Amino acid sequence: MADNTGEKMKGVAKETMGKVTGDDDQVREGEQQQKKAQKGDEAERAQAEADRKTQEAAGHEGEQRKRQ
Repeated sequence: MADNTGEKMKGVAKETMGKVTGDDDQVREGEQQQKKAQKGDEAERAQAEADRKTQEAAGHEGEQRKRQ
């Protein structure tokens, strides 16, 4: 899994710099970068949960075959 922490930190830095310099475009860019990293984290968590459930379902299927 990718780690989005670096992207989040870059976004925070851009946002902060934009606020310090009064550059609203840079503030927005930093905010968007942070949101993108957050969405990446959410997608990774959802994929991990889906993988876990797939493995769980495969285990149940194997149990059913043993009983047949």
